[in-house]
Amino acid sequence: MASIEDVARATGVSTATVSRALRGLASVAEPTRVRVQKAAQSLGYVPSAAASSLASGRTKAVGLVTPHVSRWFFSVCIETIESVLRTEGYDVLLVILPPGDQLEPGPGAVTPPSRQTIETDLLRKRVDATIVLTLPLVRRELETLRGLGHAVVYVGDLVPGLPSFGIDDVAVGRRATEHLLRLGHRDIALVGSNGEDPDGWGPPRDRYRGYVQAMGAAGLDPLPPVRCDLTVAEGRRAARELLTGGPLPTGVVAVSDEIGIGLLHELRSAGVDVPGRVSVIGVDDHPHADLHGLTTIAQPVAEQAEAAARWLLALLQRVRVTGGRLPAGWDSQQERLPVHLVERRSTAVPASLVNP
Repeated sequence: MASIEDVARATGVSTATVSRALRGLASVAEPTRVRVQKAAQSLGYVPSAAASSLASGRTKAVGLVTPHVSRWFFSVCIETIESVLRTEGYDVLLVILPPGDQLEPGPGAVTPPSRQTIETDLLRKRVDATIVLTLPLVRRELETLRGLGHAVVYVGDLVPGLPSFGIDDVAVGRRATEHLLRLGHRDIALVGSNGEDPDGWGPPRDRYRGYVQAMGAAGLDPLPPVRCDLTVAEGRRAARELLTGGPLPTGVVAVSDEIGIGLLHELRSAGVDVPGRVSVIGVDDHPHADLHGLTTIAQPVAEQAEAAARWLLALLQRVRVTGGRLPAGWDSQQERLPVHLVERRSTAVPASLVNP
């Protein structure tokens, strides 16, 4: 394998100049840089990642913190981010932090007992930046991330003091509820949130807030939310709770499609006509939503992840040019991508209006 000395001899420059040229530093003239790069390619010289990191102060790696790797939203984000970063020569350090036993742990909660905290040594000096995928972080973890000394970007939720890329979850909850209201529903429940708890996890909390806003604008009283995690199994459990808890609402807003799919399965298994007796709308446009005929508010998952990754790459390039300093206002970036309604066969006009 060729060495840096071989490239230096082939181009007639010092090994220090070869190193600077291959790292793209502005102190090397463009003709020299091109000559060195061609020689390195011709000789098959591959710079040492460890040596480059020591010389430049950069690792060419980005930490990706996620609570899940197999669930649809997270797997799409991981694949998209890794693909975007890889094309620019960055590696991804995947850090899996299970969300813990506590339902919807938010920034005011204590550290979930079944999960390690994000320790400074986990990411410091190993990555140039960190991307967090809609993980319900507790106060200590947020403080640790902010203290890492490099850029931290959040995907899927609005986190104060951190650049965030996602959707307007309040508007999502409002839009889902308004769809049922336009169909004529007045008795509408929401499943999958802890209500307006300020320490609750952002997306379910904000979707409930949108539901409350839409009900209030229609002159209706919102119902207490039915709590459950964002899974099919929990959606089935929530359906059983609705079936045994008194009169069924005519409309249900599920804060995720996976909850909605669980609701549909359990309601139909119990002989409930959907949408004749109960209409159900979800959020996400999960790949299985169409299979189950679930009406939903579709969110652009891959687009959120790509926007975050490309913004971070632009920021890292600016940091490199300015000598490693984060520019003022870097943490104020907030981008919300558009959503849209996808109507399928799980929502309809209430039976009482069709057959009064």
